Amino acid sequence: MGSKLAIEKGVTVMVIPEKEYASKMNDVVSSTASSYTRICYTSLNKPYSILSQSFKKSGIDLKKILFIECSGKTGDGKWEQVVYVSSPKALTEICITIGKVIEMGKIDVLIFDSLSTLLVYTDPSTVVKFTHSLISILRSKNVSGVLVCAKSSQSESIIKDISMFADNMLE
Repeated sequence: MGSKLAIEKGVTVMVIPEKEYASKMNDVVSSTASSYTRICYTSLNKPYSILSQSFKKSGIDLKKILFIECSGKTGDGKWEQVVYVSSPKALTEICITIGKVIEMGKIDVLIFDSLSTLLVYTDPSTVVKFTHSLISILRSKNVSGVLVCAKSSQSESIIKDISMFADNMLE
């Protein structure tokens, strides 16, 4: 993957080697921001404060991004572009929140960071079911998606299963 990725319409599963994960995520967001004007970034393990600093350093326009933060913290109300979810374990709440953001018409594309993180909180079959549900929501609302997964021995089985639902696979 070069610094300029081709983020296509539809649902893309992007598999990134664990060692390159942090640097490649900025590439993913930067490329997505150059193709779309309204982005929803769902983060399971990094708070907005850290992500926003990293994205700013990469020259990414934060005004284009609505964040769903699932780190379990609640906001102090000073960031209007952040929606909080109680926990990365709260899969139903995550789906409902993404659905509400889409219903409000605020996004063209969803970046989900990351499917592999879900494996810390639940079993692989639940991750696959959640992903299928998420992809169904995106397709029904004509919203593109970039579902990111760190490549590891644990994520191999879900990558194979999830690839059946996706429109594109990037490794």
